[in-house]
Amino acid sequence: MNKGLAIAGGVMMVFSILVFFVSLIAVMGHGPDSENILHDTATDGMTFTYDGEASLLEVYAKGDVDCYSFTVSITDEMLEYFWPNCESDANDDGYTYLGDLEVYTPGNYDIVVDDDIVIIDADGLILPGLSFCGGGVCCLVGLVLLIVGLAAGNKAPQVLVFQQPEGTMYQPNQTTVHQYIPPSAPVHHQPTPPESSFSDEIPTDASTVEPFSFEHKNQP
Repeated sequence: MNKGLAIAGGVMMVFSILVFFVSLIAVMGHGPDSENILHDTATDGMTFTYDGEASLLEVYAKGDVDCYSFTVSITDEMLEYFWPNCESDANDDGYTYLGDLEVYTPGNYDIVVDDDIVIIDADGLILPGLSFCGGGVCCLVGLVLLIVGLAAGNKAPQVLVFQQPEGTMYQPNQTTVHQYIPPSAPVHHQPTPPESSFSDEIPTDASTVEPFSFEHKNQP
């Protein structure tokens, strides 16, 4: 087991799960409030003045209404900038989510609706939305790291081999391993010649040797 990798994966998983749930709560709690309402047709009239600061705009109807039958039109006398989205469950207490307003150029936009609506600044969803998606991805990465860390094996222990004088190799607590030693070439010993006995018959003292004479004595 690789403890470092497993611990890193576990910590990443725990942190990602916390971020995921905090972001989820923030996304679920999103809705119109006194801080993000930019325009209320009940008090501000039917002309929306966009200053270009907010990048995400959402449109909500006041009260519980049928999104599919509610008529909303926000134009600049040329183009329609409201995009209905009735399949979302972003409804809030006292408001019904109708769709998004996609305007990027500061100016005045005319509103035509069946009943009162509010336009809110939805930029507060950017950070929780990114954290929500990133938390899920990081949680998956942490799970992978945890699995890899638990499955990874330790480094193989170093094998010690000892050689005995007679050529046998063995490992501690292991089966004895015999080393093959090629046979050495035979040594041919030359036979020692037998000592000659002739030297024993020759006297070593010259005084005892009788001189040899080549003269033949006449026998009478």
